Amino acid sequence: MTESPPETKEALVIDLNFVPVWARKPPEHRTFGGGESRAPDDDRGSDSRRRERPQYQDRRVGGGGGRRQNIRDKPRGDAGQAPFVREVVEPVDERLAALEMSFLPERRGLAPLANRLAKSGRAYSLFEVATLFLSKPDYYLIKIEAPAGLENFSFFQCSDCKTVFLDRDAAVSHAFAKHFEKFCVKVEQETEPPKGSFVCVAKCGLSGQLLGPLNYHGYNDKVAEIHRTRYADMPLEAYRKRIETIHDPALIEQWKEEMRKQVSYRFGTGDAAVVFTRFSEAEVYFREHCLKDAIKETRSVVMPGAVAQALEPGPLRRVVEDAWDRESRFPLRLSVILRLAFRHLGLHTFKAAGGHTFVTSVVPNAMDPGHAVEGIREVLDIISSKPGCTRAELLAQLVSVAPPTGEAGIEPAPEAGAKKESELKRQLQWLVEKGHVIEFSDGRMAIPATAIARVQMARTPAHAPARSRRG
Repeated sequence: MTESPPETKEALVIDLNFVPVWARKPPEHRTFGGGESRAPDDDRGSDSRRRERPQYQDRRVGGGGGRRQNIRDKPRGDAGQAPFVREVVEPVDERLAALEMSFLPERRGLAPLANRLAKSGRAYSLFEVATLFLSKPDYYLIKIEAPAGLENFSFFQCSDCKTVFLDRDAAVSHAFAKHFEKFCVKVEQETEPPKGSFVCVAKCGLSGQLLGPLNYHGYNDKVAEIHRTRYADMPLEAYRKRIETIHDPALIEQWKEEMRKQVSYRFGTGDAAVVFTRFSEAEVYFREHCLKDAIKETRSVVMPGAVAQALEPGPLRRVVEDAWDRESRFPLRLSVILRLAFRHLGLHTFKAAGGHTFVTSVVPNAMDPGHAVEGIREVLDIISSKPGCTRAELLAQLVSVAPPTGEAGIEPAPEAGAKKESELKRQLQWLVEKGHVIEFSDGRMAIPATAIARVQMARTPAHAPARSRRG
């Protein structure tokens, strides 16, 4: 299991929100990150529409073979036309298909969940638990490896936030935009305003920040700083086109007042600190001395689910989404990892007669009804004859067939019925706690002798969470 970085916030607590099969949404309604798909005409703000990833499908060019391309459904705005057209976007990197990808449970969520399972005493489908982990980005990690046969291939991962890139330049731009201030401290000090004759001032058309006159010696440095730290995902030339030149004496004076606060860039502390007065010098130093710690080049990465969900649209995100979708539909690999993890945490797993694997804190322990007292035998006989019945159904049948306690032909007193029901509940609870009856997460019950094919015991009972002892 991969250890996540220590954090001050509380450990994850997973809600055991299982629903019966008939109540689940079909796979097409589930999307990467636990959200839901929506209709194309869903009314959202322009920012939401810009951030939404288009739905992609793989298509082969020229029938059964040839180079793969992505086909995107693009909405049309013209009235009277078909709502969608086909748009061919960039070719798929065939090497990505060879990547080995697996989903790992987030360690902070395992122990709380194991404790909750232990306290419930019920048996939970391992596939349901795995699906629950995959439904919340904070509950899983994604491990991606480049196989040995894939040559000249590397990932570039941000050491701070763990975001992964396929291109080094994109990773460097990310480091500048998101984590430059982790390595460099900006120090402001009061100085005299700039001297000179200025007839205009440039303003960032995106942020509204004044950049300075075009003939000011620090103008290009300011443009580079704003671009690097705020709009690194935009080409520099495209950003320059968003700069406005304004002839306004009032704005020129405003810029001069702002320039009273001169910024210097400091790397390190104490006597070892290195200080620069120009951003271009700080950028060179960052590239030469800090990038090696900010960006790691590797062939194997582990990325938090929340980080993967926030990846920019592109080839890597699509590969992750496809893998997540496959694992969500049939979480076999994650289930195997969870089974081993739960056994180390003191829980037991068993394979039901139908082939499904369940996890529980109670060791299933079949009991011979012939050696049980009358009340216990009644419970075992009914569950054996009606496997899958619930507590309510079982109690309703047992109370209804209870013999009258008064004279012949007279209904038993209500107090007697309540006493009988209370005794049956106590006996049933004892049977569940001792493992003689299995109670599943949906409330249905079964007898171990007929419901279980194989039991795997916990590996480390000394460190296990509190659970019922075997009877």
